[in-house]
Amino acid sequence: MKMKVGLRTPSLKRSIKARTTGKLKRQVKSAVNPLYGKKGMGFIKNPEKSVKNAIYHRTTFGVGDLVKTSTGSHKKKTQTKSAGSTDSSSKNIAISIGVGILIIAAVIAYWKAALIIAAVIALIAFFAKKK
Repeated sequence: MKMKVGLRTPSLKRSIKARTTGKLKRQVKSAVNPLYGKKGMGFIKNPEKSVKNAIYHRTTFGVGDLVKTSTGSHKKKTQTKSAGSTDSSSKNIAISIGVGILIIAAVIAYWKAALIIAAVIALIAFFAKKK
């Protein structure tokens, strides 16, 4: 099986489904099945699927991941730096370079989709810096 590397294809339908699965539904499942939602149960139930998912989530990233890393969080801005911490601007530069390399690779393979994604990323970065 060929593993995907890079940007995950965004799906509005799946995104909405993930956010609207209710707390009540999860409570009912955990009441019926005491192993539901426990860490490591996926590996016990289906080890092959668990390993594939772990690899997939380490080798791909979503649009939400790009937005989170480019804008940062409020908590990170209010925390004090420790002596061994790195500068957040150097992290942003490294992330930008990595994203740029991935975009270049995507342009070669899928130039139309890559062009749209690059434009969206540029707009997000532009409006994030404006605030």
